[in-house]
Amino acid sequence: MKKTVSTLAALSLFGVSQAVPLFEGEISAGYIKQKPSGWVQYKGDQIDLKDDLNLGDETSYFFRAKFEHPVPVLPNVILQYMKMDFSGTGTLTRSFRFGNQVFNISDTINSYVKMDHYDVTLFYNLPFIGLATAGILDVELGLNVRVLDFEASVETLTVNETATATVPIPMVYCGIEISPVSLFSLKAEGRGIAYGGHSYYDFNGELRIKPITIPMAVDFFVGLGYRYERLKIDDIDDISADIKIKQPYITAGLLF
Repeated sequence: MKKTVSTLAALSLFGVSQAVPLFEGEISAGYIKQKPSGWVQYKGDQIDLKDDLNLGDETSYFFRAKFEHPVPVLPNVILQYMKMDFSGTGTLTRSFRFGNQVFNISDTINSYVKMDHYDVTLFYNLPFIGLATAGILDVELGLNVRVLDFEASVETLTVNETATATVPIPMVYCGIEISPVSLFSLKAEGRGIAYGGHSYYDFNGELRIKPITIPMAVDFFVGLGYRYERLKIDDIDDISADIKIKQPYITAGLLF
């Protein structure tokens, strides 16, 4: 568990002696390698992301902000954004229908798939676990809403077709952090939901190292992690998909 920082203590360093609530938080950014696989379907045939669309691995980025406070009835908040898009070019080895267009064998196509994430997580800590473990273990439970900005397009020199959907997805959230010593910690987070023929799971684990600490102010950290996502859609706006994304990443930020 991260140390709790008193704003009063921090401000007193500058001669201010007014009590304000305790709080803690995080601001960070990361660099991520995204490896897609699976298929997408829009009105017509299932299209393989690798074999048909020739989508390659991409590098991207994400931002994260986390705010916690001591008021028991109010949830804490995590805000996240992740950029995720893939493109490919190749010659078709089979014909398929995508939307209202038929793409034929030997056609040269350009393809594009976007799955940008916008996340808002409301959560509560389980304080009795922290007390029972002397602050070594921290557990968070809550709800996450992910707005998924989805787009898939296929085009040749003469025809093109695009499928789009912006979908808010509610998900259950659980976070765990183990901090055996102040220098490093192990974090894991999971978000997921399944209903009808749809499901979406997002798991990540991270090793955080905190090499720089400014007493009563901030900690600087660097992290090395791995994220796995799987999205299954069954006919939302005529779109179906089963997409897996493997994502090793590095991150850095401030804990306050």
